Amino acid sequence: MNRDGKTLGITGAFGYIGKRLLKRLEGDREFSRIVCMDIAEPPGALPERFEYHRCDIRDGEKLLDIFRETGITAVVHLAFIAYPTRDPGFEYEVDVTGTANVLRACTQTGVSRLVVASSDCAYGFFEDTPDYLKEDAPIRPTPGFPYSENKAEIEEKVSAFARANPSCAVVVFRPCIVMGPTCRSTTAQSMLQPVIIGIRGYDPIMQFVHEDDTAEAFYLALVSDAEGAFNLAADRGIRYSELAAFLGKPFIRLPAWFMYTLVELFYRLRLLPFGKAQLDYIRYPLSMDTARIMQELVFKPRFTTTETLRSFLDAQH
Repeated sequence: MNRDGKTLGITGAFGYIGKRLLKRLEGDREFSRIVCMDIAEPPGALPERFEYHRCDIRDGEKLLDIFRETGITAVVHLAFIAYPTRDPGFEYEVDVTGTANVLRACTQTGVSRLVVASSDCAYGFFEDTPDYLKEDAPIRPTPGFPYSENKAEIEEKVSAFARANPSCAVVVFRPCIVMGPTCRSTTAQSMLQPVIIGIRGYDPIMQFVHEDDTAEAFYLALVSDAEGAFNLAADRGIRYSELAAFLGKPFIRLPAWFMYTLVELFYRLRLLPFGKAQLDYIRYPLSMDTARIMQELVFKPRFTTTETLRSFLDAQH
């Protein structure tokens, strides 16, 4: 597909996935101009064809001005709050209101391709969830888990946008846990603790995908004709107990009532940045089928789940 003269806009360009995507784009010649939008400054000098525009996506007018001034024709939307902040209102403004601003800018400037980062969390965490969900499984967020709730609302808005703008090809990714050498997430840090804590009676499947494979998936979505939602994971994953064994850490299972009470107490004492609802991540099943992304995007991850974990662990030494 020839995209000579096309301009790519990336929101959250200097975030975790954004930086990996920028690295992937350095060797790309599909786009003649790459517009990086973020509230953070560039981590270093930007390569030729790359330019920086400071922008908070909550500022819809400034965002629209950048779209118009630069002539953006394709967008990757990565500007989200990935880690809990103890301020759900702020997270909602960035995630949901910010996405609405991006969609408005795409509508008013005639963007032809939009790729959005959602999450496996949009499926929610529930006792009755079957293993290896396909993309047509219902979106039903976990109550009280702001990240899950926000991703579900974002998907509703993106779906409405896609229906109203058939000339714009829309791709939504639902990644599992993204990890790799540069990962600094709460999940990653928990793996460095002396023990792995689980909930008695539960041993969910945990899926991981490498940060560079994630960037490659976003790139493939930009240069293909694909549309729709795609689960993003490296493989079928491992059980939580198997993760503990791989890490070489003792695996301690505690009663659910105790864990939920303890985490909520620690949250109220400001000793943890998240509340009890997020414990559902290590309690209830949530795994995704990856047949669609492998077939339609010809996504071939370079790293398995365990190789992804090893790359993170090796980088800690």
